[in-house]
Formats: sequence, C-alpha cells, structure tokens
Amino acid sequence: MDVCFNQILGILKKYWADKDGTAGYDVARKVISLITTEKLQEFKSDTTYKTIFATGPSKIATARILNNLAGVNKFADYIEENISEDGRSNLAQDLKKLTGVPMDRGTVGRVCYNLLVDSLKAGNHLKNNKNKKSPLKKSEEKKIDVRSGIHQYISYVRDKEEIEVDGVSFKVSAHLMNDELEVVRTLPYCHALFEAYSAKGKQKITAENIEDSEYKSYFEREKEWFNEAAWYERSLRDTVVDFDNQYDLLKQDVYEGIEPVYHDEDFGTDGMKRLKKVHQQVVVLQLDRSNLKNIDNILGNDTKEGLCHVLVNDGKIKSWVKVDYDEVI
Repeated sequence: MDVCFNQILGILKKYWADKDGTAGYDVARKVISLITTEKLQEFKSDTTYKTIFATGPSKIATARILNNLAGVNKFADYIEENISEDGRSNLAQDLKKLTGVPMDRGTVGRVCYNLLVDSLKAGNHLKNNKNKKSPLKKSEEKKIDVRSGIHQYISYVRDKEEIEVDGVSFKVSAHLMNDELEVVRTLPYCHALFEAYSAKGKQKITAENIEDSEYKSYFEREKEWFNEAAWYERSLRDTVVDFDNQYDLLKQDVYEGIEPVYHDEDFGTDGMKRLKKVHQQVVVLQLDRSNLKNIDNILGNDTKEGLCHVLVNDGKIKSWVKVDYDEVI
C-alpha cells in the first residue's frame, strides 16, 4: 500500500462538511488537529495547510505529527458524528479502492486514522514520493509484514498456537509455563516485587522465602503476567518483520500511558497499591502506536500487565516503592 497522506486527504475532502470550512487546506488543518494531541505551533498559516493538502507535510512536520499522536478515538468519533451513514459508506468504498484495505461505514473512521498514521510512518507523506517500500530481505521472506493495508486480516489462534494471515498459518512458540528455574527470580522485576512486598508486610521478602510468605499467590500471579509478555516477545520476534522497532514502540506506548499513575505521589511508598493502579491503567490503554496492533487476539490484558514488568527489566521503571517524582525518563 503505497498511499500518500495527501491522497487520503483528497478523498476525505469529498465527504467533508465542517463548520470551520471545507476547502482543501481546511480539511488538512482539521485532520491534523484531530490526529494530534495539541495545536502544533509551526502549523499556523493557510499556506502551510494548502501545501500539506497539495503535497503532504514536510519531513520535519511529519515528525512533529507522529510525536504528538492523539490516538484513534478523537478522529474516529469525528467521522462518525459529522459524516452521514451514506457518506461513510461511500468514503469506505473510495478508501478501499485506493488502498485495498477492507472497511465499512462502521469502521472507516478507525481504518482511515491508521492509514493516515501509517502513511506518515512509512515515509509516504509527500506526493509522488520516490521512496517506495523496499522489498523484504531474504531473511524476512517468511515473516509477517504487519503494516496496515498489507493483509486483509492477521489473527492469533491460541488453541493452535498459530497466527493466521489471509488464510496462511504461521506457527508461534508455545506459552511459557509458570514453573521456571530459580534463576528467573534474580530478574529486576522480581526484586522490585520483593521490595514492594517487604514495604507492605512485616518481614523482608526475598527469592529464598517468597514461597513461604503471605505474598506467594501475589508473586505467582505477577509471574504469570510476566511470562505472557515474555511469550509475546519470543513468539513474534522470529515471526514479524521489523519486530524490534515495533516492540520498542509498543513499550514506549505502555510507559507513556502508565507514567502519570506511576508517579502519583498519593501512593507514597505503598508499592503494591501503585502496582495495582498501574495494572488497572495499562489494561485500558489502546496501544496503537506500534504496527503490532494489527495482530488481532494476541495482546490481551495479561500481556499488557506483564509489559509493566518488562519495563522494570529494561530499567524504565526502577522501583514500585522508591519513586523519584522529579525524574523524567
């Protein structure tokens, strides 16, 4: 799908009915305001938006947009509320004809948002862009390209331990068991948990006494969640094209989503309460920055909760108890 940002704007303009204007530059201005979290100061003049509508945003402008994405809901809700059902049906048909991506009037807002963002990420932001997507390297020919628009569907089938892509199956690793070796308890996320249990209880919890402590069941549950995240990484690393970059984007999305809760001073040194609230926050995050979002049925709540422990192993989170409220990670 070599589709340019401004090509999508051109199709949107056909169905646009906005009180702030329906000219090409009005559409460009409104779309950018809907897909970003703040008004970008460098995008002020009508001339700028005329250029964006005609040829797409510059590389610098593209970077600013991608660094301030608002998530899909604001854009999708606008499409739902401001374009009629017939209009959304026709918009879906036109976008499908342009991109080959399946959609209907109920999903066109969300799909269109993904197409806009993916066109920027892929570098297809300029009209007649010559930087076409490069063919896959030989080592990647048997991997799954999870970028939006490449496949009609990508879905994980748990009982088969497979990912199905347009009717073709890719085998993935079996789920990890929870009876891992003792050496796993030396991982940073375990020490962070032991610290939280120790701060809450009456004894110092360590790898040696956790099994005999009142926190055994808590620890078992956290291990299960971590194992889900570890399985997710292990399964997709050898299966998905560009996994490392996309996984980093996913973890960045997780951290930015939980960071306000993590740094909530009301928790004080109550690490267990902080962790509980962080887990409650992470399961409601959409996490749509990474192309891994295009794999259905694989990123469940247990995996999201486990990714919080991965952030500890990575050093992004150092402690659930001792939090530097002035720290910027």
